[in-house]
Amino acid sequence: MNIYDFDNTILKGDSSVKFIKYSLIRHPLIVLVSMLKALKEYVKSLFHQSNLDSIKSALFSFVKKINNLDLYVQDFVIKNQKYVKKFYLENKKDDDVVISASFDFIIVPFCKSLGIKNVIATKYDVKKGCIIGHNCKGEEKVLRFQEEFGNPKVKEAYSDSLSDLPMLSLAEFPYLVKGNNLILYRK
Repeated sequence: MNIYDFDNTILKGDSSVKFIKYSLIRHPLIVLVSMLKALKEYVKSLFHQSNLDSIKSALFSFVKKINNLDLYVQDFVIKNQKYVKKFYLENKKDDDVVISASFDFIIVPFCKSLGIKNVIATKYDVKKGCIIGHNCKGEEKVLRFQEEFGNPKVKEAYSDSLSDLPMLSLAEFPYLVKGNNLILYRK
């Protein structure tokens, strides 16, 4: 079993940023309103009155106003498949697991289009416009992986970020991904 981060690892760029840009073109007013909500949450976080989960929830609150969200996301996925990195396409396996801090309503369809069946992502209630549980980042990735799979042998793990060291530590061979280059991480 191999585990992967998604953004800047399998995908060139960040899927959340790409989704916001995609949506800003198609629905500028509702996206701008959500951006203002997120800015308000960010300012509150400077005074320890908010957190990253609240900021992300506010930023994506526009999705509850998009009709036919499933079709909308599917179109987004089709338009962004060209950003999937070659190294992943050449190395993918049937039992790969993607663990991402990005929202499930984006990551699951993207992974499905790539034939990836095992996906763990930040859960988002698209009807209410809020995160369910915790942002799937850092140690949370390990907790969620172990809840889902127990403690299987992980051969390789891939991420572009040192914030994923907890996830990388699960693997026999942990790799940092820099563009299309893979660097074996020495513990």
